[in-house]
Amino acid sequence: MKLSVLSAAAFTAAVFAIAPTAPSAARPVVCAECVKANMELLAGDALRGRGCGTEDEHAAARYIADALKASKIGAAFRPDVYLQPVELLTPTAARPATLEIASGATSLSFIQGRDILAMEPPESLAAPIVRVADAHPAPEAVKGKVVIYDSAVFDQPGIQALLRAGAAAVISPVSDQITQHWSELAARPPGQTEVSGVPSASRPARGAIIFAKPETMAALRAVSEGEARLAAPRGEPRRRTTYNVMGVLHGKAADADRHALLLTAHYDHLGVRSGVIFHGANDDASGTAAVLEFARILGSGARHRRTVYFGLFGCEEEGELGAQYVQAHLPMAIGDLMANLEFEMIGVDDAKHPGALMLTGWERTTLGPALQAHGARVGPDAYPEQHFFQRSDNYQLALRGVIAQTVSAAPLPATYHAPTDDLAHVDLAFMDAVISSMVGPVTWLLDSDFQPEWLPGQKP
Repeated sequence: MKLSVLSAAAFTAAVFAIAPTAPSAARPVVCAECVKANMELLAGDALRGRGCGTEDEHAAARYIADALKASKIGAAFRPDVYLQPVELLTPTAARPATLEIASGATSLSFIQGRDILAMEPPESLAAPIVRVADAHPAPEAVKGKVVIYDSAVFDQPGIQALLRAGAAAVISPVSDQITQHWSELAARPPGQTEVSGVPSASRPARGAIIFAKPETMAALRAVSEGEARLAAPRGEPRRRTTYNVMGVLHGKAADADRHALLLTAHYDHLGVRSGVIFHGANDDASGTAAVLEFARILGSGARHRRTVYFGLFGCEEEGELGAQYVQAHLPMAIGDLMANLEFEMIGVDDAKHPGALMLTGWERTTLGPALQAHGARVGPDAYPEQHFFQRSDNYQLALRGVIAQTVSAAPLPATYHAPTDDLAHVDLAFMDAVISSMVGPVTWLLDSDFQPEWLPGQKP
């Protein structure tokens, strides 16, 4: 059952009717009932996981727009226009990619999803085979060849070294993390989605990466020479639309709009796969609910010096597609953004660092320590090897020079991209505490003249 525009509006009115009325002198408090109601709607069965470009995602976008309006947040794009449509063109596979290996009398055949994962494979590739156990052979030994990387363990730096040496493709043992998300990765499009209105990034040509299951690698270890043929024929492109949602609360200072804060989250998730709903409660209904709660708090109080924007972006899970579009079609001048704070996956505490939050890119700017000094629970990213700074919507703005960082709790919980990322596995009390810890620092930022800066050499 899909959520209609009317039912979304009615639900929004009900959510904001339960918001507490605090004395004017009291510090704004988080409305736990409001956060819970937003989570129940966004991560409930009705929106079926908010898959990129689906009517379920569109219904979530309309709900978010209604919620911003109910919080007395104005439309950012044009008068009464909260939604920004984004047209997408995604390549499809005519059939699963196949890898054929011919070596003397030996002939092997492997199929995408069953035996291998070819990541964004070219439509066709034919090249000689070489098998290596060292990631740093002489370049002439691997250049233009399909390299069977006979490594005892998954070695991402080694794969990249072989690609830099000119390998046409690298076949590697699969990692545990990739194995956990095998089906999800196998279902991905064979190439990059084109975002209408955004120039395609000119990326240097780089060879393909092919992950192999253990039994596939065992078969390949019998091969030392011959030829490999990779075929990944394309079908008709898939056309979809996603939406960005953005509201604005103008500040009272004469130059309020010249030093604006942007609070963001992505509201999409993985949708329905093989009949199973991936609800995306933590990723990222939690961040979306946080931004909506900030909107409710800030919209119900006295105006602050600086302007604040509230942005909720679509199709992050397929490559930050909504964020790619909005950063090229912002409703404000890019130089008028003082900072962007993204909220992602704040619904599950990190067992390794209980009670703590991380700010991705902590070491890059002066923003994190300033927020921490004003009561935010944020600290350095405890997982630098995962490159989380580059893995959320904030990065699209950071690439254009905006101080843009993400607040997160447990970045890779057991529920990550799993059907178990549902309401039952989210700690709402923890979420409320996270949001509460950021209310003071955010309001300080809006009333101060503090200007965060990049540290030397740390711009992406």
